Amino acid sequence: MGDGRMSSSDDSDAEQQRIDLLEQAARRNRLFLLGLSALLGSLMLGSVLFNLIHLLGDNSQATLQAQARQIASLEKQVQSQAQRLDEQQTLLASLQEARLQQVFSLAEHPDSIAQVAQVLQAQERDYRQALQALKRGMRDLANMLPGSRSWLSDYEETLQQTLEHSQQRSENLLLWAEQARQAALSKK
Repeated sequence: MGDGRMSSSDDSDAEQQRIDLLEQAARRNRLFLLGLSALLGSLMLGSVLFNLIHLLGDNSQATLQAQARQIASLEKQVQSQAQRLDEQQTLLASLQEARLQQVFSLAEHPDSIAQVAQVLQAQERDYRQALQALKRGMRDLANMLPGSRSWLSDYEETLQQTLEHSQQRSENLLLWAEQARQAALSKK
């Protein structure tokens, strides 16, 4: 038992010595890093001071004059580029205007208006035929089912209004096509 106590105290002494050595090493490392950072900081400060002295030295007049010439040259280039940009914008605007005039002249052409009107009139005619077939089918269905005439009268009124609106649109299309033809004849 006496040997166990001795070995545990030897272990704790050895452990304490290791901790002391580690703490000393850590202090040395901190001092080393502090010294290294101070050295690097002073080198950086010296470099900055050297560059400032060099910039503010006798060569500064020559450097400033060279930079002034360079700035003047760049300003001339910017002015010429701005002028070219204005010319390009003017050219682009004139091209766009010419294209738009072409598009509008084609869109306002009486033949194209007449063609569009014919297509729309044909669509309205087909729409009215489909609605009339629907009305006939509803009437036939109402005749097949006893007591179903009440819903037929409700829907027939709505379908009749839709047919009248379609007829009105067809008449408006005819007027539109005729106005385009008259406008074209008056321009000639």
